[in-house]
Amino acid sequence: MKGIIYIAHGSKMPDKNERFRAFVQHIIEKRPEPIQHVAFLEKDDENVPIVLRRMVAEGLTELIVVPMLLFPAMHAVEDIPTQLESVLASTNIPYVIADCFGDTAFVYEVAERIIAHYKNETILITAHGNKRFTEPDVRLTQMVDQMSVRTGQNLIPAMLYGNLSFEEILKKIDKGTPIVLMPYFLFDGHLVRKIKRLSKPFIEAGYNITFTNTLDLHFDMTHGVLQKIQEVS
Repeated sequence: MKGIIYIAHGSKMPDKNERFRAFVQHIIEKRPEPIQHVAFLEKDDENVPIVLRRMVAEGLTELIVVPMLLFPAMHAVEDIPTQLESVLASTNIPYVIADCFGDTAFVYEVAERIIAHYKNETILITAHGNKRFTEPDVRLTQMVDQMSVRTGQNLIPAMLYGNLSFEEILKKIDKGTPIVLMPYFLFDGHLVRKIKRLSKPFIEAGYNITFTNTLDLHFDMTHGVLQKIQEVS
């Protein structure tokens, strides 16, 4: 039987994980595969090997792996394949890994709605980033360029980590410029709080910084995930 495993990072806050399950359930209901489960990279009792073994026991014969991540970096490129192989290497079950979905139009249109009422501000679209992987930088930059053309707003791609460091970008912006920082994250969590904490010295130095909401697991984004699944189905 065909199956899909949806792999998320996971949160230490149970309510965030429950909201994520509701988000994924919205996707599951639109797919025909008889075996579909959620796994979390950071949850010992519901991690990838545990969930995969359960799926194999249910009769899994073919698998689609869906990283529930905005951009491909360490988790998508290294952690997920390693955890998959820890179970599937001893089986004959073929699998394919879908692409991350953060640069689909369904996702960045949610971001556009969040920042729509800002007209004259400099807006930093700020995602996770990674020092070792450049593809998230490339994808975010291409996406933000498209958004800028569509909206006519002054949008800048930025990251918490890596070459597009939002802190380094802020240092180059005039203190008198009104700045909006949009955390391009699936939901509010410790990384978003870290961005706000690292922004505090700039605010204390006189920078005019406003924060928006995150993508907040908006159900419109499920269409982006479905698009990525369709591409490998």
